[in-house]
Amino acid sequence: MDSLRDALKAALQSTGETLPGLRQRLDERVEPRRERPVVPKTTTMPTLSDAEFNQLRKLGGRVVPAQDNGLRERIHKPRFEPQPVNSSAISAFSSPSKPMPAPIPTCTLEFSPHPRCRLNALEGKRYDLLANVEKAGGAEQCQTTTINDEREVAFGLDFGTSSVKVVIGDMAVKAFAVPFCQADGLGAYLLPTRLYQTNDAFSLVSGEVIHRDLKLYFVAQPDNRLNQIRIVAFLALVIARARGWLFTKHLATYKNTKIVWKLSVGLPAASSLETELASQLRRLVYVAWRFAATPQALTEEIIGTALDAFVGSNDPTSSVEVAVVPEIAAQIYGFVVSNSFDKRAVNNYLMVDVGAGTVDSSLFHVKPAKGGKWDFEFFTAVVEPHGVTNLHRHRVNWWVQSLERCNAPKELAEKMLLSKFDADHQVPLPESFTEYFDGVQANFKNGAISPDRDFFDNRVAYQVRSKTIGQTRRNNSLDANALSGIPMFLCGGGARMQYYLALKGELLRKPGCSWLWADASRTMRVPGDLVADGLDDADYDRISVAYGLSRLEVGKVIKALPLPKVAIEPVDSWRDNYVDKDQC
Repeated sequence: MDSLRDALKAALQSTGETLPGLRQRLDERVEPRRERPVVPKTTTMPTLSDAEFNQLRKLGGRVVPAQDNGLRERIHKPRFEPQPVNSSAISAFSSPSKPMPAPIPTCTLEFSPHPRCRLNALEGKRYDLLANVEKAGGAEQCQTTTINDEREVAFGLDFGTSSVKVVIGDMAVKAFAVPFCQADGLGAYLLPTRLYQTNDAFSLVSGEVIHRDLKLYFVAQPDNRLNQIRIVAFLALVIARARGWLFTKHLATYKNTKIVWKLSVGLPAASSLETELASQLRRLVYVAWRFAATPQALTEEIIGTALDAFVGSNDPTSSVEVAVVPEIAAQIYGFVVSNSFDKRAVNNYLMVDVGAGTVDSSLFHVKPAKGGKWDFEFFTAVVEPHGVTNLHRHRVNWWVQSLERCNAPKELAEKMLLSKFDADHQVPLPESFTEYFDGVQANFKNGAISPDRDFFDNRVAYQVRSKTIGQTRRNNSLDANALSGIPMFLCGGGARMQYYLALKGELLRKPGCSWLWADASRTMRVPGDLVADGLDDADYDRISVAYGLSRLEVGKVIKALPLPKVAIEPVDSWRDNYVDKDQC
């Protein structure tokens, strides 16, 4: 009897019912039995609610028409066979409870007795600039005697978020990477994008006020006048210093030569350069070239007046031709010439350039064109603010919010915020958010993820896998066979971090999408015509944009059209063997 009763309890429990009699007797233990009103029997079923109706149908109830047209269909509840009692079942003496909501992801912090912020080390390493050669760079020519020659010399200016790189290319000789700092190897060629100001005087060395994030502000607000003035001052000092180095180091080469200057500057854009951003940048470079002749006399007022007087995007009276080139195209060219370019190969590539501010990812086809130029056909090009500096800011925001929730000492967050907006670090950022503090441990619960995993999965990897490779497939620009195993080049300053190098593993074959993977085994090499003392192959990609700008003659930069869809005409097999009477 007990087993039958238990079985009935389990069966009725699945319908939301309790065992008749037991529920009643339990109630009577608490309070005396009450007389219940007698309800007269009716010949029709009361109307069921939608929830009851659907639930009973799911349980296998047989639906029959109701005799009363004003009532819902009647449902006969199914008969239940006794079932074994499930020990985990809800008690038969209470109605089934609602499903428990999913736990809210949380993160807690544990503090040691003396926690401290470690980010002060970011400012611990700075390279001094080389001896001032800006005075020698005030002139546009360095001839001292009779002019016997005339050459076109290209000034490749990579105006980066964290640093500026310059390569001066002479088609008749070589390309020269310009050193700015007293350092060995790559560090010598990276000039921090940092402008100092004292009253009205600007400097690359020191000053009372430091202006940072010049490029990021420009891309976000190209019409911001004050930032435009600072960019002109900064680029004028850079141009004067680079020309001064060339005229000092290679005086014997150019003292009898008239130089015809061409300056190419990179822009984070993939295809069309006839944009307002490109026009504004071209204007700023023209004005900066003019003021490079007198860099010591730069003031905000003088630069502002020159900007107001500048008409149009070009200056026909200038002694330099300014071109704005997609940075990614210059990067591509820097690869093409650093490897033995095979014209017979497919030459479709995926390039991911991890900079300080942005990650530029593009799928493209490259081929040589007539007249020594190069054509670029972009299948997909994506520029997103997922670079190293923005990763750092994402981490800082997460830490500040987490510290505030835990009522941590305010000085911990304040020290972090001091470095939040620095985009010109000369030392690598920590590989993990956990390295920002000593004595603070983050514990993630209920499926919460770290800020690093959130940024990588939902921004960096998503940009490359879905917005770049996947979008190329969705646009029908390349089919799955062409995309499977496409050569990938991971470059830029951020590519030195293990954090971003994880992209190589992310782009391996995945279950369910075997075609979406890339081959990251190829590397760049220093081109044979580039003079850059102490620069290793592993670091060449940092100045490959500047090199490409100094050498590249851009032909067509176009956006690829979708692959044509071949329409197959329907065939009626019986008509193929039928001869119309009119043809007899």
